[in-house]
Amino acid sequence: MKRVAASALLIATVAVGVTALGAAGARNTTAAKPITFHLVEKDHAFNFVDNPPRQGFKAAPLIGDQFAFTSELVTRAGKHAGSLQATCMITSGGVRGLGVCYGAFALKGGQIFGMGLIKFSGNAPDHIAIIGGTGAYERVSGDVLSVSRGENSSFSDDTFHLVMP
Repeated sequence: MKRVAASALLIATVAVGVTALGAAGARNTTAAKPITFHLVEKDHAFNFVDNPPRQGFKAAPLIGDQFAFTSELVTRAGKHAGSLQATCMITSGGVRGLGVCYGAFALKGGQIFGMGLIKFSGNAPDHIAIIGGTGAYERVSGDVLSVSRGENSSFSDDTFHLVMP
């Protein structure tokens, strides 16, 4: 009789625990806050690394070449908002080259880290996945859409779509 009562109590406890975990999970998903904001990215510094075989700076990059850059981030009104520090590795060379880029958006309150497969020719928008953050952006997810203002422009318009836990 004691075993039956103990088993019933154990089953009831597990059921209550599973129900509580399910309710807690539901609260967490409904508590996520989507945030959208816009920043202007202004190129600040750029360095190309021509790895062997060296083709020179006037030729299209080859697989294995790299570059790093820094951009200032400002609001649409021109107020300083932070910076972007990024590196890219060419994974498909030539005039229509592309590569994987990693970057850190350093903003007031923390950093947002992004990653994307970027085309280095043309004027197509870049889609950057948010892979995490620090400080106020801890556990953030989402994406950034970066649209260049032109082939030779030093400005891009970045739209951040964040989901805050």
